Amino acid sequence: MSDPSPASVTPPPATPVEAYDIRHGIACALVSVLIGTTQSLGINMINSNLTAIQGSLGVTAAEIGWLTSAFWATYLSTSLLMTKFRLQYGLRLFTNIAISCFLAGTIILLFADDMRSAIFVRAMQGFAAACLSTLALLYMVESMPKKFALVGLVLGIGTLQLGAPLSRILPESLLEIGRWQGLNILDMSLAVIALGAINAIRLMPPPRQKVFCPGDIFAFVFYAISLGLMAIVLTQGRTVWWTDSEWLGIMLAISILCFGVYLHLDLHRSSPLLDLKWLFGPFMRRLLLTIVLFRLVLSEQTVGAVGLLNALGMNNDQMQILFVWILLSTVLGFIVAGLIIATGKLHIPGLVALLLVCLGAWLDSNSTSLTRPSELYFSQSLIAFGSSMYLSSAIALGFTKLMEGGMKNFPSFAAVFSGGQALATLAASAWLSTFVVDAQKLHFSELSQYLSLANPQVASRISQMAAGFSGTSSDRAAATSRALATLGQQANVEASVRAYNDTFEVIAAVAALTFLWLLIVNLMRNIENKKTLST
Repeated sequence: MSDPSPASVTPPPATPVEAYDIRHGIACALVSVLIGTTQSLGINMINSNLTAIQGSLGVTAAEIGWLTSAFWATYLSTSLLMTKFRLQYGLRLFTNIAISCFLAGTIILLFADDMRSAIFVRAMQGFAAACLSTLALLYMVESMPKKFALVGLVLGIGTLQLGAPLSRILPESLLEIGRWQGLNILDMSLAVIALGAINAIRLMPPPRQKVFCPGDIFAFVFYAISLGLMAIVLTQGRTVWWTDSEWLGIMLAISILCFGVYLHLDLHRSSPLLDLKWLFGPFMRRLLLTIVLFRLVLSEQTVGAVGLLNALGMNNDQMQILFVWILLSTVLGFIVAGLIIATGKLHIPGLVALLLVCLGAWLDSNSTSLTRPSELYFSQSLIAFGSSMYLSSAIALGFTKLMEGGMKNFPSFAAVFSGGQALATLAASAWLSTFVVDAQKLHFSELSQYLSLANPQVASRISQMAAGFSGTSSDRAAATSRALATLGQQANVEASVRAYNDTFEVIAAVAALTFLWLLIVNLMRNIENKKTLST
Protein backbone atom coordinates (compact mmCIF):
# COMPACT_ATOMS: atom_id res chain seq x y z
CA MET A 1 0.00 0.00 0.00
CA SER A 2 1.52 3.30 -1.04
CA ASP A 3 1.88 6.20 1.35
CA PRO A 4 -0.85 8.81 1.10
CA SER A 5 0.01 11.95 -0.76
CA PRO A 6 0.50 15.15 1.24
CA ALA A 7 -2.78 16.47 -0.09
CA SER A 8 -4.66 13.49 1.31
CA VAL A 9 -3.26 13.73 4.83
CA THR A 10 -5.97 14.77 7.27
CA PRO A 11 -4.76 17.65 9.48
CA PRO A 12 -5.06 17.20 13.25
CA PRO A 13 -8.22 18.69 14.69
CA ALA A 14 -7.87 22.17 16.11
CA THR A 15 -7.92 22.49 19.85
CA PRO A 16 -11.48 23.43 20.76
CA VAL A 17 -11.91 26.81 22.35
CA GLU A 18 -13.75 26.50 25.62
CA ALA A 19 -17.09 28.27 25.33
CA TYR A 20 -17.82 31.05 27.78
CA ASP A 21 -20.50 30.01 30.27
CA ILE A 22 -22.42 33.17 31.11
CA ARG A 23 -24.14 31.58 34.12
CA HIS A 24 -20.80 30.55 35.61
CA GLY A 25 -19.48 34.04 34.81
CA ILE A 26 -22.31 35.79 36.64
CA ALA A 27 -21.94 33.44 39.60
CA CYS A 28 -18.18 34.11 39.80
CA ALA A 29 -18.78 37.87 39.63
CA LEU A 30 -21.25 37.71 42.51
CA VAL A 31 -18.85 35.58 44.58
CA SER A 32 -16.08 38.11 43.87
CA VAL A 33 -18.26 40.97 45.11
CA LEU A 34 -19.14 38.95 48.22
CA ILE A 35 -15.51 38.08 49.01
CA GLY A 36 -14.28 41.60 48.26
CA THR A 37 -16.95 43.14 50.47
CA THR A 38 -16.22 40.67 53.28
CA GLN A 39 -12.48 41.37 53.11
CA SER A 40 -12.70 45.14 52.87
CA LEU A 41 -15.36 45.37 55.59
CA GLY A 42 -13.12 43.28 57.81
CA ILE A 43 -10.35 45.82 57.29
CA ASN A 44 -12.41 48.98 57.65
CA MET A 45 -15.18 48.06 60.10
CA ILE A 46 -12.83 48.29 63.08
CA ASN A 47 -10.73 51.16 61.73
CA SER A 48 -13.79 53.34 61.09
CA ASN A 49 -15.14 52.89 64.63
CA LEU A 50 -11.99 52.98 66.77
CA THR A 51 -13.36 55.71 69.05
CA ALA A 52 -16.50 53.75 69.91
CA ILE A 53 -14.52 50.51 70.34
CA GLN A 54 -12.09 52.35 72.61
CA GLY A 55 -14.89 53.09 75.03
CA SER A 56 -16.21 49.54 74.80
CA LEU A 57 -12.83 48.06 75.76
CA GLY A 58 -11.97 50.82 78.23
CA VAL A 59 -8.56 51.64 76.74
CA THR A 60 -6.75 54.81 75.67
CA ALA A 61 -6.46 56.18 72.13
CA ALA A 62 -2.84 54.99 71.93
CA GLU A 63 -3.79 51.48 73.04
CA ILE A 64 -6.72 51.08 70.64
CA GLY A 65 -4.38 51.95 67.77
CA TRP A 66 -2.67 48.58 68.24
CA LEU A 67 -5.68 46.90 66.63
CA THR A 68 -4.79 48.70 63.40
CA SER A 69 -1.07 48.04 63.86
CA ALA A 70 -1.56 44.31 64.38
CA PHE A 71 -3.72 43.97 61.29
CA TRP A 72 -1.32 45.70 58.91
CA ALA A 73 1.78 44.10 60.43
CA THR A 74 0.68 40.68 59.16
CA TYR A 75 -1.16 41.85 56.04
CA LEU A 76 1.86 43.51 54.42
CA SER A 77 4.03 40.41 54.14
CA THR A 78 1.32 37.76 53.79
CA SER A 79 0.45 38.69 50.19
CA LEU A 80 3.84 37.50 48.94
CA LEU A 81 3.87 34.31 51.01
CA MET A 82 0.35 33.22 50.09
CA THR A 83 0.75 34.07 46.40
CA LYS A 84 3.66 31.63 46.23
CA PHE A 85 1.75 29.13 48.37
CA ARG A 86 -1.20 29.21 45.95
CA LEU A 87 1.03 28.67 42.93
CA GLN A 88 2.86 25.71 44.46
CA TYR A 89 0.23 23.93 46.56
CA GLY A 90 -2.91 24.67 44.59
CA LEU A 91 -5.95 26.90 44.70
CA ARG A 92 -8.21 24.57 46.69
CA LEU A 93 -5.97 24.40 49.76
CA PHE A 94 -5.25 28.12 49.49
CA THR A 95 -8.97 28.92 49.38
CA ASN A 96 -9.83 26.79 52.39
CA ILE A 97 -7.03 28.29 54.48
CA ALA A 98 -8.02 31.85 53.54
CA ILE A 99 -11.72 31.73 54.34
CA SER A 100 -11.28 29.41 57.36
CA CYS A 101 -8.74 31.73 58.99
CA PHE A 102 -10.93 34.77 58.36
CA LEU A 103 -14.04 33.04 59.72
CA ALA A 104 -12.17 31.73 62.76
CA GLY A 105 -10.85 35.21 63.46
CA THR A 106 -14.29 36.82 63.38
CA ILE A 107 -15.73 34.12 65.66
CA ILE A 108 -12.92 34.46 68.21
CA LEU A 109 -13.30 38.24 68.10
CA LEU A 110 -16.89 37.87 69.31
CA PHE A 111 -15.55 36.63 72.64
CA ALA A 112 -12.57 38.97 72.94
CA ASP A 113 -13.06 41.25 75.95
CA ASP A 114 -9.48 42.40 76.43
CA MET A 115 -6.88 44.10 74.26
CA ARG A 116 -4.41 41.21 74.12
CA SER A 117 -6.85 38.75 72.60
CA ALA A 118 -8.25 41.43 70.28
CA ILE A 119 -4.75 42.30 69.01
CA PHE A 120 -3.97 38.62 68.37
CA VAL A 121 -7.18 38.12 66.42
CA ARG A 122 -6.66 41.29 64.36
CA ALA A 123 -3.22 39.99 63.39
CA MET A 124 -4.88 36.74 62.37
CA GLN A 125 -7.44 38.65 60.30
CA GLY A 126 -4.64 40.57 58.58
CA PHE A 127 -3.20 37.26 57.39
CA ALA A 128 -6.59 36.05 56.15
CA ALA A 129 -7.52 39.37 54.49
CA ALA A 130 -4.43 39.25 52.26
CA CYS A 131 -5.58 35.83 51.03
CA LEU A 132 -9.18 36.93 50.45
CA SER A 133 -8.07 39.85 48.28
CA THR A 134 -6.43 37.38 45.88
CA LEU A 135 -9.58 35.25 45.81
CA ALA A 136 -11.76 38.25 44.96
CA LEU A 137 -9.50 39.06 42.01
CA LEU A 138 -9.40 35.47 40.74
CA TYR A 139 -13.19 35.09 40.83
CA MET A 140 -13.77 38.35 38.96
CA VAL A 141 -11.15 37.48 36.31
CA GLU A 142 -12.80 34.09 35.73
CA SER A 143 -16.20 35.77 35.44
CA MET A 144 -15.08 37.46 32.22
CA PRO A 145 -14.35 36.03 28.77
CA LYS A 146 -10.59 35.54 28.39
CA LYS A 147 -10.18 38.53 26.08
CA PHE A 148 -11.62 40.75 28.83
CA ALA A 149 -9.50 39.30 31.64
CA LEU A 150 -7.87 42.70 32.21
CA VAL A 151 -11.31 44.28 32.72
CA GLY A 152 -12.09 41.53 35.22
CA LEU A 153 -8.91 42.33 37.10
CA VAL A 154 -9.89 46.00 37.30
CA LEU A 155 -13.40 45.19 38.54
CA GLY A 156 -11.92 42.72 41.03
CA ILE A 157 -9.77 45.49 42.48
CA GLY A 158 -12.96 47.53 42.65
CA THR A 159 -14.69 45.00 44.91
CA LEU A 160 -11.88 45.47 47.44
CA GLN A 161 -12.62 49.19 47.67
CA LEU A 162 -16.28 48.82 48.69
CA GLY A 163 -15.68 48.24 52.39
CA ALA A 164 -14.26 51.68 53.17
CA PRO A 165 -17.46 53.64 52.40
CA LEU A 166 -19.72 50.78 53.51
CA SER A 167 -18.13 50.71 56.97
CA ARG A 168 -19.27 54.30 57.52
CA ILE A 169 -22.73 53.78 56.04
CA LEU A 170 -23.61 50.98 58.45
CA PRO A 171 -25.46 52.39 61.47
CA GLU A 172 -23.66 52.78 64.77
CA SER A 173 -26.60 50.97 66.36
CA LEU A 174 -24.60 47.79 65.67
CA LEU A 175 -22.30 48.95 68.45
CA GLU A 176 -25.25 49.53 70.75
CA ILE A 177 -26.67 46.06 70.09
CA GLY A 178 -23.55 44.04 70.80
CA ARG A 179 -20.81 46.47 71.87
CA TRP A 180 -17.89 46.29 69.47
CA GLN A 181 -18.57 42.59 68.83
CA GLY A 182 -21.76 43.69 67.10
CA LEU A 183 -19.63 44.84 64.17
CA ASN A 184 -18.14 41.37 63.82
CA ILE A 185 -21.50 39.62 63.75
CA LEU A 186 -22.10 41.13 60.31
CA ASP A 187 -18.58 40.26 59.15
CA MET A 188 -18.94 36.70 60.46
CA SER A 189 -22.24 36.30 58.62
CA LEU A 190 -20.65 37.44 55.36
CA ALA A 191 -17.72 35.06 55.91
CA VAL A 192 -20.09 32.10 56.42
CA ILE A 193 -21.96 32.97 53.21
CA ALA A 194 -18.64 33.38 51.39
CA LEU A 195 -17.48 29.95 52.60
CA GLY A 196 -20.60 28.36 51.14
CA ALA A 197 -20.32 30.33 47.90
CA ILE A 198 -16.66 29.37 47.40
CA ASN A 199 -17.47 25.68 47.79
CA ALA A 200 -20.53 25.94 45.53
CA ILE A 201 -18.84 27.96 42.76
CA ARG A 202 -15.33 26.65 42.22
CA LEU A 203 -12.55 28.23 40.21
CA MET A 204 -10.68 26.42 37.46
CA PRO A 205 -7.46 25.26 39.17
CA PRO A 206 -4.36 26.62 37.41
CA PRO A 207 -1.33 24.34 36.89
CA ARG A 208 0.95 24.17 39.88
CA GLN A 209 4.45 25.59 39.83
CA LYS A 210 7.46 25.10 42.05
CA VAL A 211 8.10 28.62 43.32
CA PHE A 212 9.53 28.07 46.80
CA CYS A 213 13.31 27.74 46.89
CA PRO A 214 15.87 26.88 49.58
CA GLY A 215 16.57 29.95 51.67
CA ASP A 216 13.13 31.51 51.12
CA ILE A 217 12.11 31.06 54.75
CA PHE A 218 15.26 32.74 56.04
CA ALA A 219 14.82 35.70 53.67
CA PHE A 220 11.09 35.93 54.40
CA VAL A 221 11.71 36.25 58.15
CA PHE A 222 13.70 39.47 57.63
CA TYR A 223 11.20 40.67 54.99
CA ALA A 224 8.21 40.12 57.32
CA ILE A 225 9.90 41.64 60.39
CA SER A 226 10.87 44.73 58.41
CA LEU A 227 7.37 45.37 57.02
CA GLY A 228 5.67 44.48 60.30
CA LEU A 229 7.75 46.93 62.32
CA MET A 230 7.29 49.62 59.66
CA ALA A 231 3.51 49.15 59.88
CA ILE A 232 3.66 49.60 63.66
CA VAL A 233 5.75 52.77 63.34
CA LEU A 234 3.43 54.33 60.74
CA THR A 235 0.22 53.52 62.62
CA GLN A 236 1.47 54.42 66.11
CA GLY A 237 3.61 57.46 65.29
CA ARG A 238 0.77 59.92 64.86
CA THR A 239 -0.87 58.74 68.11
CA VAL A 240 2.07 58.63 70.52
CA TRP A 241 3.85 61.30 68.42
CA TRP A 242 7.02 60.72 66.49
CA THR A 243 9.55 62.50 68.70
CA ASP A 244 8.01 61.67 72.09
CA SER A 245 8.52 57.89 72.05
CA GLU A 246 12.00 56.42 71.94
CA TRP A 247 10.74 52.95 71.04
CA LEU A 248 9.41 54.25 67.72
CA GLY A 249 12.93 55.17 66.65
CA ILE A 250 14.27 51.79 67.78
CA MET A 251 11.58 49.96 65.79
CA LEU A 252 12.26 52.08 62.72
CA ALA A 253 15.99 51.36 62.93
CA ILE A 254 15.40 47.61 63.29
CA SER A 255 12.94 47.71 60.37
CA ILE A 256 15.49 49.39 58.10
CA LEU A 257 18.24 47.01 59.24
CA CYS A 258 16.10 43.93 58.59
CA PHE A 259 15.12 45.19 55.15
CA GLY A 260 18.78 45.79 54.35
CA VAL A 261 19.61 42.21 55.39
CA TYR A 262 16.74 40.93 53.24
CA LEU A 263 17.99 42.90 50.22
CA HIS A 264 21.52 41.57 50.72
CA LEU A 265 20.24 37.99 50.88
CA ASP A 266 17.94 38.22 47.86
CA LEU A 267 20.40 40.08 45.63
CA HIS A 268 22.92 37.26 46.09
CA ARG A 269 20.51 34.38 45.36
CA SER A 270 19.86 32.77 42.00
CA SER A 271 16.16 32.35 42.88
CA PRO A 272 15.23 35.32 45.08
CA LEU A 273 12.04 35.76 47.03
CA LEU A 274 11.27 38.82 44.89
CA ASP A 275 12.78 39.62 41.50
CA LEU A 276 14.41 42.83 42.71
CA LYS A 277 16.10 43.62 39.40
CA TRP A 278 12.72 43.59 37.66
CA LEU A 279 11.11 45.61 40.45
CA PHE A 280 13.85 48.23 40.28
CA GLY A 281 13.38 48.63 36.52
CA PRO A 282 12.21 51.99 35.10
CA PHE A 283 8.60 50.94 34.52
CA MET A 284 8.08 49.40 37.96
CA ARG A 285 9.69 52.41 39.64
CA ARG A 286 7.16 54.65 37.90
CA LEU A 287 4.32 52.29 38.84
CA LEU A 288 5.37 52.28 42.49
CA LEU A 289 5.54 56.07 42.49
CA THR A 290 2.05 56.33 40.98
CA ILE A 291 0.74 53.95 43.68
CA VAL A 292 2.23 56.13 46.42
CA LEU A 293 0.78 59.29 44.86
CA PHE A 294 -2.59 57.60 44.39
CA ARG A 295 -2.79 56.64 48.04
CA LEU A 296 -1.73 60.14 49.03
CA VAL A 297 -4.56 61.80 47.10
CA LEU A 298 -7.04 59.13 48.23
CA SER A 299 -6.21 60.01 51.85
CA GLU A 300 -8.13 63.22 51.12
CA GLN A 301 -11.26 61.27 52.05
CA THR A 302 -10.12 59.11 54.95
CA VAL A 303 -7.90 61.72 56.62
CA GLY A 304 -9.12 65.00 55.14
CA ALA A 305 -12.89 64.98 54.70
CA VAL A 306 -13.65 62.62 57.58
CA GLY A 307 -11.17 64.39 59.84
CA LEU A 308 -12.69 67.78 59.03
CA LEU A 309 -16.23 66.63 59.80
CA ASN A 310 -15.08 64.92 63.00
CA ALA A 311 -13.38 68.16 64.06
CA LEU A 312 -16.71 69.91 63.51
CA GLY A 313 -18.40 67.46 65.89
CA MET A 314 -19.99 65.01 63.44
CA ASN A 315 -19.89 61.20 63.60
CA ASN A 316 -20.50 58.38 61.12
CA ASP A 317 -24.30 58.47 61.46
CA GLN A 318 -24.31 62.08 60.24
CA MET A 319 -22.09 61.18 57.27
CA GLN A 320 -24.07 58.21 55.98
CA ILE A 321 -25.57 59.93 52.93
CA LEU A 322 -22.16 61.40 52.06
CA PHE A 323 -20.65 57.92 51.98
CA VAL A 324 -23.57 56.58 49.96
CA TRP A 325 -22.54 59.10 47.30
CA ILE A 326 -18.90 58.04 47.68
CA LEU A 327 -19.84 54.35 47.35
CA LEU A 328 -21.91 54.93 44.21
CA SER A 329 -19.19 57.09 42.67
CA THR A 330 -16.55 54.46 43.45
CA VAL A 331 -18.56 51.72 41.73
CA LEU A 332 -19.30 53.96 38.74
CA GLY A 333 -15.63 54.91 38.45
CA PHE A 334 -14.50 51.30 38.17
CA ILE A 335 -17.22 50.49 35.63
CA VAL A 336 -16.31 53.46 33.42
CA ALA A 337 -12.61 52.69 33.74
CA GLY A 338 -13.25 49.07 32.79
CA LEU A 339 -15.12 50.15 29.65
CA ILE A 340 -12.28 52.49 28.65
CA ILE A 341 -9.59 49.89 29.35
CA ALA A 342 -11.51 47.36 27.22
CA THR A 343 -10.78 49.64 24.23
CA GLY A 344 -7.04 49.47 24.95
CA LYS A 345 -6.66 53.08 26.14
CA LEU A 346 -4.92 52.28 29.40
CA HIS A 347 -3.47 55.74 30.13
CA ILE A 348 -6.67 57.77 29.70
CA PRO A 349 -8.44 56.84 32.99
CA GLY A 350 -5.42 57.82 35.09
CA LEU A 351 -5.03 61.25 33.51
CA VAL A 352 -8.75 62.06 33.74
CA ALA A 353 -8.80 60.83 37.33
CA LEU A 354 -6.06 63.21 38.45
CA LEU A 355 -7.95 66.20 37.07
CA LEU A 356 -11.10 65.13 38.92
CA VAL A 357 -9.23 64.61 42.20
CA CYS A 358 -7.51 67.98 41.79
CA LEU A 359 -10.87 69.71 41.26
CA GLY A 360 -12.51 67.90 44.19
CA ALA A 361 -9.69 68.72 46.62
CA TRP A 362 -9.65 72.35 45.49
CA LEU A 363 -13.41 72.63 46.13
CA ASP A 364 -12.93 71.18 49.62
CA SER A 365 -10.21 73.73 50.39
CA ASN A 366 -12.92 76.38 50.75
CA SER A 367 -14.47 74.71 53.81
CA THR A 368 -15.54 76.71 56.86
CA SER A 369 -16.64 75.92 60.40
CA LEU A 370 -20.22 75.88 59.05
CA THR A 371 -19.47 73.18 56.44
CA ARG A 372 -21.77 70.17 56.61
CA PRO A 373 -21.65 66.77 54.84
CA SER A 374 -24.22 67.84 52.24
CA GLU A 375 -21.80 70.49 50.97
CA LEU A 376 -19.19 67.81 50.25
CA TYR A 377 -21.37 65.49 48.16
CA PHE A 378 -20.13 66.79 44.80
CA SER A 379 -16.44 67.17 45.63
CA GLN A 380 -16.16 63.82 47.40
CA SER A 381 -18.02 62.08 44.57
CA LEU A 382 -15.49 63.54 42.12
CA ILE A 383 -12.61 62.27 44.24
CA ALA A 384 -14.14 58.79 44.67
CA PHE A 385 -14.86 58.52 40.94
CA GLY A 386 -11.39 59.76 40.03
CA SER A 387 -9.62 57.53 42.54
CA SER A 388 -11.34 54.46 41.08
CA MET A 389 -10.23 55.36 37.57
CA TYR A 390 -6.68 56.10 38.70
CA LEU A 391 -6.28 52.75 40.44
CA SER A 392 -7.80 50.96 37.44
CA SER A 393 -5.29 52.57 35.09
CA ALA A 394 -2.36 51.68 37.36
CA ILE A 395 -3.32 48.00 37.69
CA ALA A 396 -4.03 47.69 33.96
CA LEU A 397 -0.67 49.17 32.97
CA GLY A 398 1.20 47.07 35.51
CA PHE A 399 -0.48 43.81 34.54
CA THR A 400 0.02 44.47 30.83
CA LYS A 401 3.74 44.90 31.46
CA LEU A 402 3.71 41.72 33.53
CA MET A 403 2.08 39.71 30.73
CA GLU A 404 4.73 40.92 28.28
CA GLY A 405 7.30 39.09 30.41
CA GLY A 406 5.32 35.84 30.43
CA MET A 407 3.90 36.16 33.97
CA LYS A 408 7.15 34.82 35.47
CA ASN A 409 7.27 37.79 37.85
CA PHE A 410 3.67 37.41 39.05
CA PRO A 411 4.58 36.76 42.73
CA SER A 412 6.78 39.87 42.75
CA PHE A 413 4.07 41.97 41.10
CA ALA A 414 1.34 40.69 43.45
CA ALA A 415 3.47 41.37 46.53
CA VAL A 416 4.44 44.87 45.44
CA PHE A 417 0.98 45.89 44.25
CA SER A 418 -0.88 44.54 47.29
CA GLY A 419 1.72 45.20 49.97
CA GLY A 420 2.89 48.41 48.30
CA GLN A 421 -0.64 49.81 48.28
CA ALA A 422 -1.11 48.99 51.95
CA LEU A 423 2.26 50.48 52.94
CA ALA A 424 1.60 53.58 50.83
CA THR A 425 -1.81 53.95 52.52
CA LEU A 426 -0.23 53.86 55.97
CA ALA A 427 2.56 56.26 54.98
CA ALA A 428 0.17 58.72 53.31
CA SER A 429 -2.25 58.68 56.25
CA ALA A 430 0.60 59.13 58.73
CA TRP A 431 2.10 62.04 56.80
CA LEU A 432 -1.20 63.84 56.22
CA SER A 433 -2.29 63.36 59.84
CA THR A 434 1.02 64.80 61.00
CA PHE A 435 0.67 67.68 58.55
CA VAL A 436 -2.82 68.46 59.88
CA VAL A 437 -1.60 68.49 63.51
CA ASP A 438 1.34 70.78 62.71
CA ALA A 439 -0.81 73.10 60.60
CA GLN A 440 -3.48 73.22 63.31
CA LYS A 441 -0.91 74.24 65.92
CA LEU A 442 0.44 76.95 63.63
CA HIS A 443 -3.01 78.40 62.89
CA PHE A 444 -4.04 78.25 66.55
CA SER A 445 -0.88 80.12 67.49
CA GLU A 446 -1.71 82.80 64.93
CA LEU A 447 -5.31 83.11 66.13
CA SER A 448 -4.25 83.23 69.79
CA GLN A 449 -2.36 86.45 69.15
CA TYR A 450 -5.69 88.20 68.59
CA LEU A 451 -7.48 86.61 71.58
CA SER A 452 -6.38 89.23 74.07
CA LEU A 453 -8.71 91.06 76.44
CA ALA A 454 -6.83 94.21 75.42
CA ASN A 455 -8.54 93.85 72.05
CA PRO A 456 -11.89 95.74 72.28
CA GLN A 457 -13.65 93.31 69.94
CA VAL A 458 -12.51 90.29 71.97
CA ALA A 459 -13.48 91.98 75.25
CA SER A 460 -16.92 92.81 73.83
CA ARG A 461 -17.39 89.24 72.63
CA ILE A 462 -16.38 87.84 76.03
CA SER A 463 -18.86 90.16 77.75
CA GLN A 464 -21.68 89.05 75.47
CA MET A 465 -20.93 85.38 76.03
CA ALA A 466 -20.54 85.86 79.80
CA ALA A 467 -23.92 87.61 79.89
CA GLY A 468 -25.46 84.61 78.15
CA PHE A 469 -23.91 82.21 80.66
CA SER A 470 -24.90 84.33 83.65
CA GLY A 471 -28.46 83.04 83.26
CA THR A 472 -27.32 79.65 84.51
CA SER A 473 -24.89 80.93 87.15
CA SER A 474 -24.88 83.94 89.47
CA ASP A 475 -21.07 83.84 89.67
CA ARG A 476 -19.80 86.53 87.27
CA ALA A 477 -16.21 85.24 87.40
CA ALA A 478 -17.33 81.70 86.55
CA ALA A 479 -19.39 82.99 83.61
CA THR A 480 -16.40 84.97 82.31
CA SER A 481 -14.12 81.94 82.69
CA ARG A 482 -16.63 79.82 80.80
CA ALA A 483 -16.83 82.43 78.05
CA LEU A 484 -13.03 82.45 77.70
CA ALA A 485 -12.98 78.64 77.45
CA THR A 486 -15.73 78.67 74.82
CA LEU A 487 -13.90 81.29 72.76
CA GLY A 488 -10.75 79.17 72.97
CA GLN A 489 -12.68 76.15 71.72
CA GLN A 490 -14.06 78.16 68.81
CA ALA A 491 -10.54 79.29 67.94
CA ASN A 492 -9.36 75.68 68.07
CA VAL A 493 -12.13 74.59 65.69
CA GLU A 494 -11.28 77.44 63.32
CA ALA A 495 -7.61 76.46 63.43
CA SER A 496 -8.56 72.86 62.59
CA VAL A 497 -10.66 73.97 59.63
CA ARG A 498 -7.80 76.07 58.29
CA ALA A 499 -5.40 73.14 58.75
CA TYR A 500 -7.66 70.83 56.75
CA ASN A 501 -8.02 73.48 54.05
CA ASP A 502 -4.22 73.56 53.81
CA THR A 503 -4.26 69.77 53.49
CA PHE A 504 -6.81 69.90 50.67
CA GLU A 505 -4.67 72.47 48.86
CA VAL A 506 -1.59 70.24 49.17
CA ILE A 507 -3.51 67.26 47.76
CA ALA A 508 -4.84 69.35 44.88
CA ALA A 509 -1.28 70.48 44.10
CA VAL A 510 0.04 66.90 44.25
CA ALA A 511 -2.71 65.72 41.89
CA ALA A 512 -1.99 68.57 39.45
CA LEU A 513 1.77 67.93 39.46
CA THR A 514 1.24 64.19 39.02
CA PHE A 515 -1.04 64.89 36.05
CA LEU A 516 1.63 67.06 34.41
CA TRP A 517 4.32 64.44 35.07
CA LEU A 518 2.30 61.56 33.59
CA LEU A 519 1.21 63.71 30.65
CA ILE A 520 4.84 64.53 29.82
CA VAL A 521 5.87 60.86 30.19
CA ASN A 522 3.08 59.76 27.83
CA LEU A 523 3.90 62.46 25.27
CA MET A 524 7.58 61.51 25.29
CA ARG A 525 6.68 57.84 24.87
CA ASN A 526 4.42 58.64 21.92
CA ILE A 527 7.18 60.69 20.29
CA GLU A 528 9.67 57.83 20.72
CA ASN A 529 7.18 55.34 19.28
CA LYS A 530 6.61 57.53 16.22
CA LYS A 531 10.36 57.85 15.67
CA THR A 532 10.74 54.08 15.94
CA LEU A 533 7.96 53.49 13.40
CA SER A 534 9.37 56.07 10.99
CA THR A 535 12.77 54.37 10.99
